[in-house]
Amino acid sequence: MTLQVSICIVNHLTPDLTEQCLHSISRTAGDLPIEVLVVNNTPDDADRIARLTGQFGFVQVWQNEQPLGFAANQNRLFARAAGRYLMPLNSDTIIQPGALQELTAFMETHPDVGIAGPRLVYPDGRLQPSCRNFPTALSHFLEASGLWRLFRNNRLLGRTYLLCSPHTEVKDVDWLTGACLLVRAAAAQQVGTYAAYWFPFYAEDLEWCWRMRRAGWRVMFDPRATVVHLESRSPLADRTLQMYRSFYVFCALHYPPHTRRAIRCATWLALLPRRLAARRGEERRLYAQLMALPMPADVGEME
Repeated sequence: MTLQVSICIVNHLTPDLTEQCLHSISRTAGDLPIEVLVVNNTPDDADRIARLTGQFGFVQVWQNEQPLGFAANQNRLFARAAGRYLMPLNSDTIIQPGALQELTAFMETHPDVGIAGPRLVYPDGRLQPSCRNFPTALSHFLEASGLWRLFRNNRLLGRTYLLCSPHTEVKDVDWLTGACLLVRAAAAQQVGTYAAYWFPFYAEDLEWCWRMRRAGWRVMFDPRATVVHLESRSPLADRTLQMYRSFYVFCALHYPPHTRRAIRCATWLALLPRRLAARRGEERRLYAQLMALPMPADVGEME
């Protein structure tokens, strides 16, 4: 039987979560031909992660000599993968029954789709919005200010501003947050994998979907598949600053100067009220850092 899905997981100081994720795969994969590739990113937990090959027969494990970013680790696993579909999967996820089969069947019946993603939920069942538009000054203002939360699950607004949609319908999207994606290996071979040099931790999903869409592949959301995402469980210092830096790198790579200036201005306007209203010094300092973060004028500034 043809190997269908190569599930790729990076363990970064989350052995309990990685093992929990693998148990969920074992419970739900059924007869679907899969392989699971795991890389342990640090010397920590090396023996425990190595033992997963004996615990789960479908798992292959590698140990990094030095830590790498998420995108670089995934690219190494993609290079070893043999499936028709690649599934970069966060270690802090729990696959729900039928999700792997639904996503695979969806891709089989939609040959023009390069990337598909499931409905993400928090452990208590609440929706974790994952459908996104490519950034504009307005969308970034709504997200940086937090105002988008006032319009959650708004079916009318959600037709154009996907983050606020109820996430109940199959639909084309600009991009999907990357906790769990199913990617056609042939599409990845055509457009390339993650841009790991530019995006070690964040925005790699945004940028990959951008290239997929530009190459003519569709990016689609399938809510009939559900995955629990615990979110932000891997330790990472200065997480918010890194997210903004990566977002600005994306803008410098793909947007013209006037769009970059508009997004930078929207950031400042969105964060100023939050900085003024912040009660804790730590929050005020963070907002000040984000407001001062420069937008690269061009790719050369990022070298």
